[in-house]
Amino acid sequence: MKKKHFIFALGLALASTLTAQTSLDLPSEYLRNNTTGGVNDNLPPNLVGSPYLTDDFKRGMVYMENEAPYPAMMRYNAYQDEIQVQGPNGISTLFMRDNIWAELNGETIKIETYEKGSGTAQGYFFELNKGTTRLLKKHKRVFMESVPASSSYSKEKPPRFDDDITYYLAQEGVPAKEIKLKKKDIAGILDSEEAQAYIKKNKMKLKSEDEVIQLINHLNAL
Repeated sequence: MKKKHFIFALGLALASTLTAQTSLDLPSEYLRNNTTGGVNDNLPPNLVGSPYLTDDFKRGMVYMENEAPYPAMMRYNAYQDEIQVQGPNGISTLFMRDNIWAELNGETIKIETYEKGSGTAQGYFFELNKGTTRLLKKHKRVFMESVPASSSYSKEKPPRFDDDITYYLAQEGVPAKEIKLKKKDIAGILDSEEAQAYIKKNKMKLKSEDEVIQLINHLNAL
C-alpha cells in the first residue's frame, strides 16, 4: 500500500514539474493581446519544412530594461519574424519592442533597426557578440509555392520553406548594415589601420562567423 502511495505521489510531482516547465506565465505587458500568436493556420498541408527554427517550445528567459527577467517557453517563427510564447491560455507573441529581448537555446534574440532599401526597418536578429560593434544574424524562412510537373515524366514539387540567412554589422548610433562574410565587405566597413593590421597579422579571410567575431571583439577591446 505504501508503495502505491509513493508511486502516486511521485506521479503528481512529475506532472507538476512538467506543467511548470511548459506553462510559464509572463506579465501581460510583455505580450501582444492575443492567444493565437500568428499560428500558421493557412499554410498548405503538404508543406515541406517548418516556419520555426525549432518546432518545440524551449525554456528561455525574457528580459525588459530595468526589470527582473522572467522564464518562458518560447520558439522563434522565422517566417513571420516573431517570438511565440506558450502560456496557460494558449500561444501569444512577445511585443516587438527594442527594450524587450529573449535568450533562447543559449542565443540572444533582439529587435534591431537595420537598413532596408532607401529607408530603415526593425526586426529580430540573433546577436553574435557584445560591444560597440556587433555581428548580427538574421534567420528567415521563405515560403515557396508549389511547382507543377513540367511533363508526364516529372512530379509536382510541393510548397516548401527555404532557409535564408543574412548577416549585418551593427555600430552604435546607426542602423545595422547588411554584409557578406567576406574580407571585402568586412574591411570596407571596419576600415581602420588597427583592423587592417589585425587581418593581415592573423591571415584572416573573414569567411566564417568565428573569424569576424574575433576581429570585432579585438577592435571593441581597443
